[in-house]
Amino acid sequence: MLLFQSYFRKKIQSTNQRNLVLGILCGLSILLCMSAPVSINNGYILDFRYIPLILAFLYGGYRIGIILSVMILGYRLYLLGMDGFYFVLAVNTLLATIIYFTHHHYKNYSYNVKVAYSFGLITFTIFTFAIGSQSLNNFTKLSTGLGLWGSFLLLNIITMFMTIYINESLREMELIHYEVSEFEKMHLISQFSISIAQQVQLPITKVQETLGILQHGDTITNQTLYQLKTGLDELASANKILDDYLVLATNSEKEERLLNIHEEMEHILKCVHTYALIHQVELSYIPSFEKELYIKGNRSQFQQALLNFIKNGIEAIKQNGKLEIAIHEMLESIYFVIEDNGKGMNKEQLNKLGGPLKSHKENGTGLGTMLAYNIIHSMSGKIDVSSEKGKGTTFSIILPKAKKA
Repeated sequence: MLLFQSYFRKKIQSTNQRNLVLGILCGLSILLCMSAPVSINNGYILDFRYIPLILAFLYGGYRIGIILSVMILGYRLYLLGMDGFYFVLAVNTLLATIIYFTHHHYKNYSYNVKVAYSFGLITFTIFTFAIGSQSLNNFTKLSTGLGLWGSFLLLNIITMFMTIYINESLREMELIHYEVSEFEKMHLISQFSISIAQQVQLPITKVQETLGILQHGDTITNQTLYQLKTGLDELASANKILDDYLVLATNSEKEERLLNIHEEMEHILKCVHTYALIHQVELSYIPSFEKELYIKGNRSQFQQALLNFIKNGIEAIKQNGKLEIAIHEMLESIYFVIEDNGKGMNKEQLNKLGGPLKSHKENGTGLGTMLAYNIIHSMSGKIDVSSEKGKGTTFSIILPKAKKA
């Protein structure tokens, strides 16, 4: 599951292909478990085959789970013959039936419900095998069998819990990364919409003035006067719509509050942790000694700006990547230092940094960096950049300190 979530899930876009790859990986796990089981002196042969089987049902789909169930039965028949085969067939059938009627909304369950549901499935399976094995022995080994099966059930539950925890954590990180990317796109669209609305208002105002002058001319006919009045009314209506939009947009963008620096950085680092792992970049964070540090600004905008600078640093690194983030307090200012050992920039690139439609990334537009600069400047901050070609870049973001009321 770790291999699937960290590598194949990002490489494969098709859901059917993802499920197929997951089924193959779970199938390999099942075959390895069954090929190298643990043999107990009391005649028990135990393995973890039902953990990947249940995970295949839950994350790969019912069809994949059925295929792996048939594979288990076939390989079990090959290894041990018909001895106890029908009992294993009955357990697999019961498990598949239970999952068929209960698994449909698994992906929408909360984390706790997912854990409880998977625990229930593995407990049912192990408990059924325990009862079956004891009945085959006429319950002559009941005292030793109960302790053995109890320990085996505990190991299965622990293993299932760790696997689901890793799986759900990686899925959550992927979701956070997606939401950050979508937020960045929508924020850019919002900023450009405001800019366009402001630019459109200017020619509308000039046309209104021109038509107003023509309206008071001496040689204007009644029909022309009526047409001019209609045009002015329509322009006024368009201008009113733009005014209403700008009021709504700018009010939502200027919502400010006190921000705890360390709390915000913890959230930002959580967002970029997976992104750094994907790019094989070592991420380090050095917080300030002072824990109660505050700035004033819009939370989403501030996070947006820092995320942009950190992501740019990660993407600038080719190999043996290291990116360090540090916070320093000095007099009435707070310094955010983001330093990478990437490809660096020359003087010409540094001079153009933060300008519109200027980017040094292959498919970049520079809009994200331009927006990040605007956000920092709107918070009464400044940005100092030092860089050397081939050695890396350091961004120093300086913001005024705010006091908690």
